[in-house]
Amino acid sequence: MPDRDLRAWMAQLEAEGDLKRITAKVDWDDEISQIIRKVYVQEGPALLFENIKGHEATFSRKLFTNGLGTRSRVNLMLGLPKNTSPTETTQTIRNRMKKPLEPVRVKTGPVKENIIKGKDVDLFQLPVPKWHPLDNGRYINTFNATVTKDPDTGQNNAGVYRGTILSKNKIGVLLMPVKDWGITYSKYQEMGKPMPVAFVYGWDPTLIVVAGSPVIGPEYDLAGALRQEPVELIKCETSDIEVPASAEIVVEGFMSPDPSTYEIEGPFGEGSGFYGEARKRPVVEVSCITHRNDAIYRGSLVGTKEGLTEIRASVSTMMSVVLWNTLEAAEIPGVLDITSGPITAVKIHKTYQGQPRQIAAAIWGSKFAGHPFNILMVVEEDVDIHNPAALIGVMHHKVNFDRDLVVYPLYMGSPIDVRVRYDLRAELEYGAAVTSKLLIDATTDWELHPVREEWGNQRLPPNCHYSRPETEELVERRWEEYGL
Repeated sequence: MPDRDLRAWMAQLEAEGDLKRITAKVDWDDEISQIIRKVYVQEGPALLFENIKGHEATFSRKLFTNGLGTRSRVNLMLGLPKNTSPTETTQTIRNRMKKPLEPVRVKTGPVKENIIKGKDVDLFQLPVPKWHPLDNGRYINTFNATVTKDPDTGQNNAGVYRGTILSKNKIGVLLMPVKDWGITYSKYQEMGKPMPVAFVYGWDPTLIVVAGSPVIGPEYDLAGALRQEPVELIKCETSDIEVPASAEIVVEGFMSPDPSTYEIEGPFGEGSGFYGEARKRPVVEVSCITHRNDAIYRGSLVGTKEGLTEIRASVSTMMSVVLWNTLEAAEIPGVLDITSGPITAVKIHKTYQGQPRQIAAAIWGSKFAGHPFNILMVVEEDVDIHNPAALIGVMHHKVNFDRDLVVYPLYMGSPIDVRVRYDLRAELEYGAAVTSKLLIDATTDWELHPVREEWGNQRLPPNCHYSRPETEELVERRWEEYGL
């Protein structure tokens, strides 16, 4: 596919009839988020808010959101037919990620059209909504890439982490030491130096999909693989961090290694549907903002009662890819399909007893352990893992609760996991939340169910869901005659 930035992506959506421009004046304080909630439920279009109260004359006047709010748009991002199945989408991403593309360095780009430094820095120039009524301010970091650079390897890393505007030049962030940028931050703390950070708002959607997932490998290289075009990178103004040259907005800054500089961050409405708690957390002091002319801010709403969100539609596919790659790297055979979510399901062709436990051990021994996906179910070929009713059904006839529910005392998870006691979610104290995981082994237990000759050499009785083939054909032929 040709080189693509946010504006080209928006044009692509508009050509598909999948972008709605909202020209009516709207309030950034709660009104925008309620509009997005209703659009989520309707599986509606991407939205471009062009007339936001208080931002008629700021350098950024427009907000783009919901660009990846449906599976069809995720497929469109990849250049696939809109109706491509989840399994095919996952396999396409897996195949492309096996051929990462190195970025290309350029000297300048559209993001350098405007450069703001020093006392002129003002984060309130961006039309950042108040996403939830009880949020502690306007959360600027919801659907952007947070880029840091490892001081030892010089490797750029991109992730997705929440952050709120504290003042004109400060952003309070949720930093988990177990995450990549948390590991990098610990290195800067050991050196007693502030960590440079760059926040990228608005670019090709492949970057946010990669950055929001626990991938193994440089995010820019993998984003290039997904978009099938190398990422053009340019250096920041105040650090050596590299960012996409055609991004809409880049906010540069530094995070002090001194805990005495931390300020209250939170609460914020999380994807769990609950508000994340307020604690003293690290602060990024902004040193520079670069942006395109008529810059478009990119953000996203999370935390809806229906569970439908843009980030769930897009990043869940990548989570499935990462899990599949993890199991492949562990050389576990028989994996047929994977879907991630509140219940992460793995479909396998079972080849040995204990295979589901090995799968759980591989997944929770990886970077995936720090994410708030705490329930893993392993099933066999006859289960549609994309159908929640099918997952519930297989628990009824294959799960022996005394044998097949396995609690992994991992003591590692996410601080936004509200089932965990409040004090055990203190991410800066423990590095991650102190919690456990659950495996549901919904495969046939070979020890309890040996092969039986009277069942056609199967382990379970024959399935009773079907008529004889000739009867099915008869009923199909006479269907109109029945008057049904």
